[in-house]
Amino acid sequence: MEKKFTTKEVVIVAMVAAVIGVIFTLLDYAYMPMSAVLGTVFMEITFGVYMLSAALPMYLVRKPGFAIFGALVTAGVNLLLGSPYGLQLVLAGVLEGLGVEIAYAIGKYSGDMKTMVIGEILGAVFVFCRDGFFWGTPWAYGTGIAIGCVVVRFLSSIIVGIAVTKIITAALAKTGVLKGMACVK
Repeated sequence: MEKKFTTKEVVIVAMVAAVIGVIFTLLDYAYMPMSAVLGTVFMEITFGVYMLSAALPMYLVRKPGFAIFGALVTAGVNLLLGSPYGLQLVLAGVLEGLGVEIAYAIGKYSGDMKTMVIGEILGAVFVFCRDGFFWGTPWAYGTGIAIGCVVVRFLSSIIVGIAVTKIITAALAKTGVLKGMACVK
């Protein structure tokens, strides 16, 4: 497998990640009021969307480094657009990217369902650990809520994260922009 980045891959991933950063900024501003109304566990449903910053770039290119690169571009755009979450976005992106990178390395960059599921779970686990370390959440709400959050986060990561990754990839493939890339071979 070719491990060298091509200009086309970098440009496509940067553009996709920038769009995800815009979407994240909109979601960031909706997240707080929605979580107040809908509750902590319910809001974990959105976590699969947040995994896109790492999962989609890696699925498109399937080369070492693209999950973290995509997550960092997304975080940068999100920060520049004024996300209320500040530099924690960078840490979350790196942790999500690291989870996806590990899974794809184990799966030999195949992009198969097993690799995608492992990547989504590892990214979710790593960010969950960050959440617990910095804010004590969701453990601060009690064991039952914390377990509910973990279950919903995993399900969202796997179902929403993978489904949206595949839908976006299919839409981009129809345009021809992904010609020659790993995801369409």
